[in-house]
Amino acid sequence: MIASTLRQSKHAHPVVSICLFFSPTLLRDVSMTGAPVLLVESDKASVPSFAPALEKRGYRLIVAHSTADAVVRANGSSPDVIVVDAASLKMSGARMCRDLRKSLAYVRILLVVDRKTALDENSGADLILRHPFTARKLLNGVNRLLPAGDGASMQVGPIKLNLAQRKVKCGPREERLTPKQSKLLEVLMRHAGEVVSRKTLIKQVWDTDYTGDTRTLDVHVSWLRSVIEPNPVKPRYLKTLRGQGYRLDAGTEEK
Repeated sequence: MIASTLRQSKHAHPVVSICLFFSPTLLRDVSMTGAPVLLVESDKASVPSFAPALEKRGYRLIVAHSTADAVVRANGSSPDVIVVDAASLKMSGARMCRDLRKSLAYVRILLVVDRKTALDENSGADLILRHPFTARKLLNGVNRLLPAGDGASMQVGPIKLNLAQRKVKCGPREERLTPKQSKLLEVLMRHAGEVVSRKTLIKQVWDTDYTGDTRTLDVHVSWLRSVIEPNPVKPRYLKTLRGQGYRLDAGTEEK
């Protein structure tokens, strides 16, 4: 478990980050970085802080103690990741994330909640950690969310998805996706050429077995088509197999 530690940490060391490459095979590369990370946590000395662990791994740490303070500091420092320790602040993590998203729409957010907090998939967080967990798990979570440039991408035909930045590009057009849109496209790309059932997509993207209402899935598919298809009405890439599910093809025409 993460032990109580002093808030002041003067020494920083280069961090080893993991860059993921897909096409479609997963490869790993190691690089050094001093990525800016904004930590939003309580300023009470009696509350354990994540700051020493983050600084020791070499992140350029910015600390805020409220949502409003976080927005001001983020606008001045452009962090790659925001760690929101809602457990230490004893506040609603979902509300904090939604408030941050209003001003910082595309920054990756790692939300820390206590063990009694119900997980809210609509919080706007990209990753949620519930106490108790190890320092290693926190650091690995931050690493996962770090932008890794164009290398962290998947490609099927002309469709390229940057996993770290949640950007999809098809031809000259490039759009940034929401976390759910990005996850949906990622699942389809991992199974390119295969039919993926609606049940599987709902389970992997929304983490639920409930399939009574699939309109949310349909809306997300429609939005993806509006971005990647030359003609969304006659999809060339993202195809519907009625009664079966969806299939992402590398560019064959719809018959």
